[in-house]
Amino acid sequence: MGGVTFIRALIVLHRTYASFGARVRLHTFARFLTCPFLRVVRHVPAGAAVLEVGAGHGVFATLARARGARRVVAVEPDVRKVRALDGVDVVAGYDVCIRGAFDVVAVIDVLYKVPIAEWDAMLSRIASRLRPGGLLIVKEQDPTAHVKSSWNRAQEWLASRLRLTLGQSFSYEAPRDFAERLRRHGFEPQPPRRIDFGYPHPHVLYLAKRYD
Repeated sequence: MGGVTFIRALIVLHRTYASFGARVRLHTFARFLTCPFLRVVRHVPAGAAVLEVGAGHGVFATLARARGARRVVAVEPDVRKVRALDGVDVVAGYDVCIRGAFDVVAVIDVLYKVPIAEWDAMLSRIASRLRPGGLLIVKEQDPTAHVKSSWNRAQEWLASRLRLTLGQSFSYEAPRDFAERLRRHGFEPQPPRRIDFGYPHPHVLYLAKRYD
């Protein structure tokens, strides 16, 4: 499939999660509506081997498979969210348990829950999972967008209080600084791009290739 339209994505997600409980279906639907997944997944090449780190319920992984990825591995440490998904190899655990090389590694709204002191080690592990010329996709929040960031922090504080996510950290880095961090780990990042038009959160996308 060359692309995934909004309606097509809804159909795919409905078919994937129809047999799950109401809470999971509601969570995945709300996640899809509040995160610009389609603006992210369009960068996954057809035929790619994809690893998603911190996959949650697997929305991005499912959409990557629908886009035409030949293999998708989704690793998630929160066992409450781990379920079998058609066409996706789902692994319960942290990224350290994954071996092999991938064309794409995606990290969608994960780093903010990881203390910044641990980012460099995590990025080094991710770099080792990418083939030369492979693509790292990171979707995070832009802390320099003050109004939208305030709303995002309030929502994430509530999610943490309700124990909807693992971790209590709220780690954010300005886009320019994070792009420089990627360079230090052997990546060649494109300029960070805001993809939050029409959304209440300051979504920012990083695309970075691993140096050959």
